[in-house]
Amino acid sequence: MAEKKSEREAIDDVVKRLKKKYPDVTGKHIEKIVEDDYETFKNAKLRDYIAVLVEHSAKAQIVGEKHKHH
Repeated sequence: MAEKKSEREAIDDVVKRLKKKYPDVTGKHIEKIVEDDYETFKNAKLRDYIAVLVEHSAKAQIVGEKHKHH
């Protein structure tokens, strides 16, 4: 059975997926968005879905920024 990923590994995977999905956004900008979103969950008690929540929030922010620039 596969070992459960650490939360940090899951966040790193979020960054990789978003970089692939939004190649026109700089990698550094995606990393900053994800890290800023991740930081908002630092005191959360339930940790199981942090990566999912961070990914959802980061996608929304990236899409929102794209619409502002167009």
